[in-house]
Amino acid sequence: MRNLVAVFVTTLLLGASASLAAAPVEAGKVYSGAEGEEVAVVPLTPRSSKKFILRVQGTGSDIDGKVLPFELKDWSTNSSEQHNYTTQWRGRGYTVLYMRNSNYELYVPGRGKEIRVSFDEKRTKALKSEEVYKQHQKQQEDGTLEKLMAFDRKGEMARHDKDYGAVLQDMNKSCGTSVAANIDWSTITDDQLKELSISGYCEPSLSVLKELCDVSNVAKQTVKEKVKQVSCRLGASLEPKFDAQRLIWTTSKDASNQETFAKKFYKTNL
Repeated sequence: MRNLVAVFVTTLLLGASASLAAAPVEAGKVYSGAEGEEVAVVPLTPRSSKKFILRVQGTGSDIDGKVLPFELKDWSTNSSEQHNYTTQWRGRGYTVLYMRNSNYELYVPGRGKEIRVSFDEKRTKALKSEEVYKQHQKQQEDGTLEKLMAFDRKGEMARHDKDYGAVLQDMNKSCGTSVAANIDWSTITDDQLKELSISGYCEPSLSVLKELCDVSNVAKQTVKEKVKQVSCRLGASLEPKFDAQRLIWTTSKDASNQETFAKKFYKTNL
């Protein structure tokens, strides 16, 4: 009987070990920052695939606790070592960890500035790559990762509307107006929204009006009388026009020097 129990226990232990060994991961490393931020970097097998899973913690960002799939991109040359770990975030390629000549920088959504991190030996020794992989699998299965990686058009539109609205508020304050403005999203594709800073392309339509009002009372009065609405859209070229008191600001992907163009346009058409 004892022999049977021993065999049974041994079988369980071997099974557990085999299960852990079957996880397609190697020993990972942890890099930490000065304020407790950390990123665990776990390589998937085979190494030649350059596939990794990364888990960020302690940054207070939306990416905390998420174990996303990453690809290692190596830009090293004979004189410089350089690589980054890139994933999909909200439908775009996104670099979370960047290394150049052994200096590591962590980037997370919502924080415009990089976080300096360095190899943490203590946390690396405590890291269990298999557990990170299990967490990754769970988040894959429950849809967490798919939701984070998928393109969020509504969210992107809302962000650009907010930025454009802030410029509108400043313009109305300077000009003493109550102009209404919007981005015509029907003219903008998903690919364009992913690639371009749409609010940045639209902002000159308003920011230049603000500048004119700031330096000239005559311009201020003219804007009050002639501009009631602004609509920004994306087209084949930079071709703004007035339709009564409505400005239709048509810009394009290749438009440049929009501020200079807007000043000339307003001086001629207002």
